[in-house]
Amino acid sequence: MPHLGRLAGRRPRATAWLALGAVTTALAAALTATLAVDDARADGGAVVTGTVFADRNGDGDQDRGERGLAGVDVSDGVTIVRTDSDGRYTLETDPARRTAEIVFVTQPAGYTAAPDESMVPSFYRQLGELEPGEEADASFGLVPSPWSRNPNFSVGLLADPQTLLLTEESRAIFQGLLGEVNELTAEPDFLLVAGDLTQNATEPEFVRYNATTATSRVPVWPAVGNHDITDDTGYDNYRKYLGPEWYSFDYGSRHFVVLENNSGFADTAQLEWLRQDLAANAQDDKEVVVVVHRPMDSPPTAGGANGPARYIELLDQYNTKLVLAGHTHKNDVDLSVVGGAAHVVTNATSGTLDQTPNGFRVVTFEGRKNEYPFKMYGVRQSLTVTNPAPGALVAEGDATVQINAYDTTSTVTDVSYRLDGGPWRNLRQSSHFTWAADVRGRGLTAGEHAIEVRATDDGGETWSETSAFTVVPDGVLDAPRSGADWAMFKGNSAYTGVAQDVLDPARLQPAWSYRTPGTILTSSPAIVDGVVYAGTRDEDGAANHAVHAVDLATGEQLWRFQTDGQAEGTPVVAEGKVYAATVRGTLFALDAATGEKLWSITKGDEVGDGVHRGWMYEQPNYEDGIVYQVYSIGERRLMALDAETGAELWNVRLNGGWISETPAALGGGRLYVDGDGSWLVSVNAETGAEEWRVSGMPCTNTTPVYSDELLYMGCQGDDLVVRDAATGAAVWRYSSPDVSFIRGTPTGSSPAIADGVAYMGFSDGNVTALDARTGALLWTHRTGGGITSSPIVSGDTVYVGSNDGFVYGFDRATGAVEWRYEIGTWVASTPAVSGNTLVVGAWDGNLYAFSETAR
Repeated sequence: MPHLGRLAGRRPRATAWLALGAVTTALAAALTATLAVDDARADGGAVVTGTVFADRNGDGDQDRGERGLAGVDVSDGVTIVRTDSDGRYTLETDPARRTAEIVFVTQPAGYTAAPDESMVPSFYRQLGELEPGEEADASFGLVPSPWSRNPNFSVGLLADPQTLLLTEESRAIFQGLLGEVNELTAEPDFLLVAGDLTQNATEPEFVRYNATTATSRVPVWPAVGNHDITDDTGYDNYRKYLGPEWYSFDYGSRHFVVLENNSGFADTAQLEWLRQDLAANAQDDKEVVVVVHRPMDSPPTAGGANGPARYIELLDQYNTKLVLAGHTHKNDVDLSVVGGAAHVVTNATSGTLDQTPNGFRVVTFEGRKNEYPFKMYGVRQSLTVTNPAPGALVAEGDATVQINAYDTTSTVTDVSYRLDGGPWRNLRQSSHFTWAADVRGRGLTAGEHAIEVRATDDGGETWSETSAFTVVPDGVLDAPRSGADWAMFKGNSAYTGVAQDVLDPARLQPAWSYRTPGTILTSSPAIVDGVVYAGTRDEDGAANHAVHAVDLATGEQLWRFQTDGQAEGTPVVAEGKVYAATVRGTLFALDAATGEKLWSITKGDEVGDGVHRGWMYEQPNYEDGIVYQVYSIGERRLMALDAETGAELWNVRLNGGWISETPAALGGGRLYVDGDGSWLVSVNAETGAEEWRVSGMPCTNTTPVYSDELLYMGCQGDDLVVRDAATGAAVWRYSSPDVSFIRGTPTGSSPAIADGVAYMGFSDGNVTALDARTGALLWTHRTGGGITSSPIVSGDTVYVGSNDGFVYGFDRATGAVEWRYEIGTWVASTPAVSGNTLVVGAWDGNLYAFSETAR
């Protein structure tokens, strides 16, 4: 065992932690219950006594010179006592409260509870089943750790590994992902896992979880999720393998509180414990960081409204800066839940519901500044030249160099380029991925040229790419020109995805890129009267939630409207207005020319704590002066609104209430909606009266498509399901055969229907053409990533984005690739076509326009 004196002033690496863990495990095993006290408590309580001491040599024993630590909190989850000047404490506990008793210590800054063999900090002691009047001993050796007083540190935050613990094969996937977090160049001081550590709370799953965290280089603090408890065993398995349901610890200048809010927010004991804990440990404006599983701002069906009012009120009284959550398998930042705090939800390591890439956060604390950037898993030294793109034609004169660079385990700190072997020039960062600079006064002559780009990260590693492009004289490239309007997702209210304007893929060249600091996921462009409209998200805050209006001809911003949440769906443009929904439950009507808000309607469930709770992941639909919008407030509903005033015409309940991105498609006088609960529902578009519903349709990520009395739905498991639009009767089903690139095999794409053929994308990367009436396979082409984007048809070409980083153009007859362009990030957005131009968004936060060259 290394002597801890050698580690003074610096945080130990994994080998030292593992050695300390062996000692603490031995200490825990040595705990024995003592004889019952002579004067057994009249109320049936048991007594726990012990010492908290500075374990300077890490051997688990209080040796000569290892003083007791005064003023350290010890608790059973109900009562908190504080150690005396000798580090001693006495705690009376109720043995009937839980099956087996646990006591735990609040780790003070400057000391660490060394991790056990699973790399979980040994801040708690298992005492087994105590009898009334029994006395037990539980002592804690805390290792002096000067580095843990440093107010500047970072934490790796994960959520919901869940289904990855069902088998040993999937556990290996989780181990690899956990390894990526550990491999960060700026190694985190510890990790937090925000609940749902298992799927079914079984002992084998907890064993697999512990076996996985055992591979971490740094300690891993757990939180309990709803999947970690059962009706039969309650918390027993969680407590057996990971300790108490709620607890706290200090690190740096912050006080961390881990709470159980699955049913625990209804437990008076936890609330009273929290009152004691904050009163003792969060004074003098000390920053508080809260970790829960369920978000506090979600509709009731997601557990957000499970009694948080008293907790929010209490947290408002202290300097709470962060509330970290998981559960909903989505990314979200809400600044309105707890006063002065960011409420940060991180998507699931197992599988996402908002269709974001699986990932984690790096929570950094520096002085009084807290940041929590999202990182997607599985990207190693990516570098893509998006302009001038490889093989592209570029007009003479001023130009823009634009690069996408990314790495999961590091932070890109510098990107530079040079042309034709000339001097290196620096680029400026515009988003997590994109770096760009204008090339002015250095126009290149006509002919072929070379560009070399290189990226450097915070670990000092550099990677580079070289490509060629061609400069052409003026007049060869055409500026983007508008044509027929593309006013909503896939061009019309039935979502068939067929453009009136015909593009020649052989002549498509990059025209411009509109850069934003946010992200674009499934929000897709709408194009009306020469203006492109699109929504953006912010994974790391709230500043970049917005609707943008961009000039189609130039790519210049016309206006930007800040929204109250992620603009996840595609805007609808009609009669001089832009209708855009946000995940916070608000539908905005904006002036299409100026971006001025004309009206808005917000749906949510108030539970008396001032926190709004509503979801509108679904994009609006529009026809004949009526806007149709799906939303969830604990139950899923569909409303019809007067497009001019926002007045509600009718409002009906659908099914379920969980996250769904399925909007209402229009066709044959009906609206068709699928979503949570696996129900597909048809309602009368004029009255809202339900006409039919069928079950067995798990299609929460897709958009319904209506064509020729048939309804097409992409469903879980890479299925395309077709039903009779008049009755809901099954017609045919096609299953894409390959292994999904996206965990959980969601089907986010929806088909384009043209001339009796359905063109569909699948999460296994396949773009497939099927007979629209029979489902007979015509052709399929597999890309290198999952397809969340929906195909659209222009002339003889099918265009679609792929999460392999490309936008593709396929020959409609054969499936041959006729055109493709590499963006280098997920392209989950669906292309839009107007005039001679195709526009699409990407995960880098940018819009990309491609126009035809002159004939």
